[in-house]
Amino acid sequence: MKKGTIVLAAMLFIPWISRAQEAPRLFSLREAVAFAIEHNKQLQSSAMNVELFQQKVREAISQGLPQVNGTVDYATNFNHEMSFGQAMQIKMKDQSNAKLSLQQLLFSGQWIAGIQASKIAKRLAGQQVELTTQEVIENVCNSYYSILISTRMLAIIGQNITYMNQTQEHTRNMFAAGTREETDVDQIRITVGQLKNAHLSMQRTLEVAYNLLRLQMGLDENAPLALGDDLARLLAPVTRASLPGDAFDPGDNLQFRLASTQTEINQKLLDVEKWSYAPTLGGMYSYTYKVLKPELDMSPNHSAGLSLSIPIFSGLQRKAKVAQAKITLEQSLLTKSLLEDQLRLQDNQLRSELDNALENHALQQENIEVARRVLDSYKRKYELGALSSMELTQANSTYLQAESNYASAALALLQAWLKLEKLHDRLSLYQ
Repeated sequence: MKKGTIVLAAMLFIPWISRAQEAPRLFSLREAVAFAIEHNKQLQSSAMNVELFQQKVREAISQGLPQVNGTVDYATNFNHEMSFGQAMQIKMKDQSNAKLSLQQLLFSGQWIAGIQASKIAKRLAGQQVELTTQEVIENVCNSYYSILISTRMLAIIGQNITYMNQTQEHTRNMFAAGTREETDVDQIRITVGQLKNAHLSMQRTLEVAYNLLRLQMGLDENAPLALGDDLARLLAPVTRASLPGDAFDPGDNLQFRLASTQTEINQKLLDVEKWSYAPTLGGMYSYTYKVLKPELDMSPNHSAGLSLSIPIFSGLQRKAKVAQAKITLEQSLLTKSLLEDQLRLQDNQLRSELDNALENHALQQENIEVARRVLDSYKRKYELGALSSMELTQANSTYLQAESNYASAALALLQAWLKLEKLHDRLSLYQ
């Protein structure tokens, strides 16, 4: 029994050990974006809409293609006899026919306009896939940046804990030697405790960021993952880049192109309603093979004809539909115009945000250097007994705050640059 329990436990733990020993997959930012574009579930669902609208186009076209139907019927009159006076009586035989019919739409303005609208709708679906792709790229980049920032802060706090542990041990020795007070020991101990709490909190934040990136990339929630790019490498081209000097063209923005395509669709839908006033011409042909036929059969085997449907009066229904389509078109034109104004304003705002982010990043980077030099100076003075533990911990807190401010500034700079790239439809550079 005991041996069986051990074997069962081994079977349960071997897969877990195998996963634990699996090396994390390394992704650069471009590789993470490329993987997400291929595996992101939201993007896959959006891409299916293109095929869906392709089928809708085929459905619209098929309404104007030949419609062929076949029928087979059988009828019996139970040997009923028709009487034409005393001289003639005819027994009605059973009848059976096999019929093949063909209908063909020859002209319909609504059908033509409907096909055109369906093709534009398919193009709109493709643009919506592009928009979803942009959102996936933006989300992956932001998560990637957040992980790098959190990793940097985690390393800094870890280094700080190591130093403060050493300082705590040094302070205890000095207290034992009578050169430090007990309050100095307590002050350093409290600082170490705060740093450890901050370290644990940052670890949780980092794990959440990794889980979010896995979700955005379409990875399993337990898949080992590591980042191949570092923060300095991603910041370098942004800090050296200059803002584009050319004027913003709304046509470069994907949202504006979506609005333009939607306006095209609404124009075609208006055409569909206008064509409802026009006649519709159709043709038909049928062939009937008479399996069982009566003795007196006067119906032909072949028949063909034309049908012209002329709309005359529909209780003002058509007029109301045309008016609705006109209003929808006017609304889409206003929406497009408003979006153009908003995009131009957004371009100005994002340029200002990027300018501010560049200046703040440079300032916070300099602030770190100052805070680090001050801390190093305070460390030496504390070790020589020329500084209190309170002054040391305050200098340490100032340095950590400077690092935190720099991390926020770096993230804000990367995000500001990313937003401007998205506005100008240049996120394809991240693929």
